[in-house]
Amino acid sequence: MNKKPNFVNLALHFLGFSFCIFPPMFATLSYFPLWTEGGGEYSVAGGCALLLVLCAIPLFKFIKRALFSFASYFLWLFLFLIFMALSKIADQMTVISFVGFIGNLLGALCFKLAKRKSAERN
Repeated sequence: MNKKPNFVNLALHFLGFSFCIFPPMFATLSYFPLWTEGGGEYSVAGGCALLLVLCAIPLFKFIKRALFSFASYFLWLFLFLIFMALSKIADQMTVISFVGFIGNLLGALCFKLAKRKSAERN
């Protein structure tokens, strides 16, 4: 049986991934430079690259299903709590992880709604 993709379901998935990836990515790029200059040469900043990889976790989850056992918003909540405790040292990290938590929570809600719509359709 060949099913047509439901537009609402696809839109909710796209919206979910958008909430999960883009807010923490933009927050990271607003606090940390992607390129650093050292000795007249430019290189990718390691901290920024690491945080951008964390921002892309939902995309990795979609592509490989490697993180099937836990939700990425729990990771962002955990990071938010750690960085809140270390806020004297890393105020920027606190903001980035909080934005990531909220974005991933909204994304998870969109995915839940898409799953419910898909179940109602069947």
